[in-house]
Amino acid sequence: MKKVIQLKEKLASNLKFKTKYDLSEDDKIHLLYVSPKFNATGYYRLITQALELDQTKTHKSIITNIDNNDFNNSLNDLTTVLDERLLVWADYIIFPPIFSDITYLLKAIQSFNPLIQIAFIVDQNYFALNSMSFGKRKIAETELLNLENNLACADLLLVANLKFKNFLHRFINIRHPNADVVIQFIPNLISKIGYESMSKIIKNDTGLFRVGLIKPTFEDLNFVKELFKKMNKKLKEKIQVVCLGGSSTYEIIEKFDILNDIEFHRTVNFENFFLKLNQLKLDSAMLLAKDSIYNKHHSSYLFLELSAFGIPTITSIYHPAKEYIDDGVNGILAAEEPEWIKALDLLMNVKDIKEEIANRAIKNVWKHHSFSKKQIQNICEEIFF
Repeated sequence: MKKVIQLKEKLASNLKFKTKYDLSEDDKIHLLYVSPKFNATGYYRLITQALELDQTKTHKSIITNIDNNDFNNSLNDLTTVLDERLLVWADYIIFPPIFSDITYLLKAIQSFNPLIQIAFIVDQNYFALNSMSFGKRKIAETELLNLENNLACADLLLVANLKFKNFLHRFINIRHPNADVVIQFIPNLISKIGYESMSKIIKNDTGLFRVGLIKPTFEDLNFVKELFKKMNKKLKEKIQVVCLGGSSTYEIIEKFDILNDIEFHRTVNFENFFLKLNQLKLDSAMLLAKDSIYNKHHSSYLFLELSAFGIPTITSIYHPAKEYIDDGVNGILAAEEPEWIKALDLLMNVKDIKEEIANRAIKNVWKHHSFSKKQIQNICEEIFF
């Protein structure tokens, strides 16, 4: 993470343009990444992708700036003035999802540089988000319409979920039949860049089995509350639920009157998230989800992060991380309440199971879900060519 933080500070400094941005001539394909936020989406879908591809012999990346993440407003807006020199240099310009109307800007960019390819990273199905229940950020219809129109002006949309890819293809074709947009799949991948200078994995020494809930929703906490009511006392007494969340999460915990049953930690800025995750000393984590279009079209960073730390997950069959899991090998899948209880009992009481799943999760995530040579080659040859 140190490299990303240093880059963020450099781009925000008063250094001269030529010091911030290397526009020296070469025969590489040029990728311009615009205003990613320093949150999970910005980090996984833009920042690390830019830094990894910049290390290749065929591609060169520039990030215009890295925005601070505002917990009160997670939606992206364009925060930088695009310098003409960058637009001349770029072969591809890659935006995060933008919820203000920038169609005029996109048309101006295409007029200024007719050869440039305009791309958007679309990390989730925002068009299905409002159907989610309490605790999810509601998006105004005008913001959704702005996003839709922006996407219809693009040449390329990049998603991390194949079901969402099919949905978005139909959505754009039906609502914007004259749009000429290609939709491509790039999976979520972890990068060694984020784990540089990271301390060793901190082991739990409390005597209790520490189960994590990371930014749980209203339904997640309600499910856990009911689950523990049905769990036998002997098993329950061995478990410490550890929750990482914001103010709204704390309010729900208070409302459910389960504050005494949960060890609560306030969420941190993304630059400190890996450090915080390590400090929680989790033995396992529960990835809960209900059956919904939004979850079917979502993609999971959290499972990859937990796997990199060797934290075995118990994951809902409706969670997007299900696609990454070989049940009982690198994680455990569960649906009904008895299956969750059985999975917790298994990890706690069957010798070596937790360690075996943890080790396989670490190996699997770095082998199949990281910026390996094969994954980088696929992105370079099939997406940005």
